[in-house]
Amino acid sequence: MIKTVIIDDDYVSREVLRDMLEKFLDTIEILGEAGSVAEGVRLIEDTDPELVLLDISMPDGTGFELLDKLKKINFKLIFITAYSEYAVKAFKYSAFDYIVKPLIVEELIMAIQRIPNIQRVEDNMRVKALKENLLAADEGASKTVALPEINGFAIVNIEDIVRCEGKRNYTRIIFKEAPEKVVSRTLLEFEHLLSPLGFLRIHRSHLVNILNVVRYIKSDGGMVELKTGEMLKVSPKHKETLLNRLLFNKL
Repeated sequence: MIKTVIIDDDYVSREVLRDMLEKFLDTIEILGEAGSVAEGVRLIEDTDPELVLLDISMPDGTGFELLDKLKKINFKLIFITAYSEYAVKAFKYSAFDYIVKPLIVEELIMAIQRIPNIQRVEDNMRVKALKENLLAADEGASKTVALPEINGFAIVNIEDIVRCEGKRNYTRIIFKEAPEKVVSRTLLEFEHLLSPLGFLRIHRSHLVNILNVVRYIKSDGGMVELKTGEMLKVSPKHKETLLNRLLFNKL
């Protein structure tokens, strides 16, 4: 049983969430509920839960302010949010799980099923990254992305990424200056994540930051030269999109 608390200022939302958990999921033990930041802090400190289902916006503050008030953070966290689909990308950039209001039982079940793969929040680096990315969501550009590591996550600036190279179920991330990282995510996942931020798929194995392309070369079926000096092959499938992007700045 996963010892769980629900923190949401909307009483109806709490009741709906509790009913869904009790009816459809027998792995959750609900220790209590809270409707404000102050109540939530007391509830977490009194019960020491394994999982917190946390609303972002409450009358006396935000879910982030609640986390700042805790003496220690050592639990798994799923945010409850009424944010738009566009802003929800901020959660993905920061490697946090979430469920969206109005609650849908299938999405809740899927989120709970992912719990074994969720890491406990033992520091506030990802929380800080999420706050920044939610603020940037209105402008259409997140600033950072959380990359999973063996013992946690690395928070990196998206603009520092030169390219991503797919290797089966892993992806190499190459930076302007920092050492490269290999993460256990597919290149397709990074394509979905980074395409809105100026990254373009040019080959089944290569996703590049378009700002780092300095030259297109027609020879050998098509190549691009990056600011790093690297030469990458362009596949016929992606050539037209790349040329349109480079020549006409088309998305």
